[in-house]
Amino acid sequence: MKKLFAKAFNLTAPGGDNYEWKEAETSLLCVERGWHLIKIIASAKNAKQKDSTDDDDLRMVLNDYELGKYEIPQGKEHYKGFDNAASWNGATLKGNSKIVYIFFYATQVGDNQLQFYADRKPHLDSIEFYRFGTNETFSLNDLKPDNANDVDRSGIPWMSFIFIGPAPRNLEIIASAQSGKQKSSTDGDNLKVLVNGRIIQNEKAPTADKYKNFYFSGDQLQRSTKTLTTKGESFASLENSIEIWYDQNPTIQQMNIEFSENYSNLSELSDASFQKDFIYLSLQSFSNIMQIAKMKYTAEFMRNAISRNPKNLVFGNRSKLAQLIKKDSEYKKIITLIKEKIKNGLLIDEIFTGNTPENTIIFNSWDLYSAIHGIKKISYTANKDGNSHYKVDINLYDIYDFDPNNIDYSVNPIEELVVLADQGESLGVIKNFEILIKIHETF
Repeated sequence: MKKLFAKAFNLTAPGGDNYEWKEAETSLLCVERGWHLIKIIASAKNAKQKDSTDDDDLRMVLNDYELGKYEIPQGKEHYKGFDNAASWNGATLKGNSKIVYIFFYATQVGDNQLQFYADRKPHLDSIEFYRFGTNETFSLNDLKPDNANDVDRSGIPWMSFIFIGPAPRNLEIIASAQSGKQKSSTDGDNLKVLVNGRIIQNEKAPTADKYKNFYFSGDQLQRSTKTLTTKGESFASLENSIEIWYDQNPTIQQMNIEFSENYSNLSELSDASFQKDFIYLSLQSFSNIMQIAKMKYTAEFMRNAISRNPKNLVFGNRSKLAQLIKKDSEYKKIITLIKEKIKNGLLIDEIFTGNTPENTIIFNSWDLYSAIHGIKKISYTANKDGNSHYKVDINLYDIYDFDPNNIDYSVNPIEELVVLADQGESLGVIKNFEILIKIHETF
C-alpha cells in the first residue's frame, strides 16, 4: 500500500447549523485506476459536554456523492446525514475520536474532492490517502479503544469501513473480550458490528440480554477469541459499510479485508437507484479527467449536467469560449451561412442546422466537440453601417444532451461514455440545459 497524501489538520470547525466546512475541503489525486483508501480521524462532543443544547456533528461528501444514502439510520438525525457509518455524531461519540476508512475504486485518474459538512464545532484530526492493489489484503492488528470511559449500554462508535464500487470479497474480524468478573468490574468488554446499518446479532445471547446486539460479548468469550466473516454476497449496493462500536475495552486481534474488481454486488445494476449512483460516479470521474486534460468546457458542462439544479449557460462575445469557437474551422461555415442569407436580403433570420452536411455545425476542437454536441440553431441580426459593412449580432444555440445516434465514433471513440450518459439522461442523472453563445462580427 502506497501513501499518496497525509495531513494533520488539528482543526476545529467554526460553528453553525449544518454548514459546509470549506477550510477542511481536500483534493485527492488518483494517478492510476484501481483501489484507493481515504483514512479520516475526527471527533465530536455531545451537548452536555459543551454545556449546550446541541451536539457536534460531521459528515462527508465525496465527489458530490453523499455518503450513507442506503444505510439503516442509527439515530434521529438521518435526514441530515449525521448518523451513518461515514459520519461523526456527538450524541453517540461523547467527545471520542472515530476513524473512517473510505475504500473506493477509481475507474480513471483525476482529482477527487472530499467535502465536509458540520453542525456546531466538531474536530478534524487528520486525513491520509493511499493506493493499493486489488490482490493486497488490508489488515489491522491488536487494536484497543483509546478511551474506555463514559460508555453506555449502546456502545461508542469506534471505526467504520466504507466501500464504494465493487464489494469486498471477504472481510474477517477476529476479536477477544473479558468478562466483568475477569476485570473485577460490573461490566465486561463488548463489540458491536453493523453491516449497512444493520446490527449483526449475537445469536448465543438470551433474547432479553443486552448483549444480543454485541456480536463479541466478554461475558461469553471470557478472554477467548471469536471470528466474524462477511462474504461479498452480504453486500448489495454501490456503497456498503461496516461499522464497529465498543463497550469498555475489547481487543480486535486481527482484521483482514480482501478486495475484488467485480461489480456482482450490484446485481447487474437492476435497481434504478444503484444504476443512478454508478452512472453519477462514473461521469464525475470523467469530468475530473477532462479537467486534468485541460478540456475546460467538457468538464464544466458535464458537472453542470449532473448537478442537482443545472443552469442554462450564456457566453458573451468576449468569453474564452466564443474566442475558441472563432478559431475553429467550423466557424467559417457559420459565417458563410449568414452571409448567404444577408446577400438574399434577410437581415434578421434563423438557421436551423443539421439538415444537410452544409449546415451541420460540429466543431473540430476536442474540447468543443465533446462539450457542444452540435449547434442546433443560429439566429442573427445584421445592421448595415455607412461603409457598406454589416455589423452582425450572432446567437449560437445548443442543448446539452447525449444521443448515441449522433456521435461519429470514428472521429472520437467515446462510445462507452456516450451510452452511459444516454442512460444517465433516461434515469435523471444527467439533465439537459441550454447553451447560448453570443458573438459579434463585422463583414
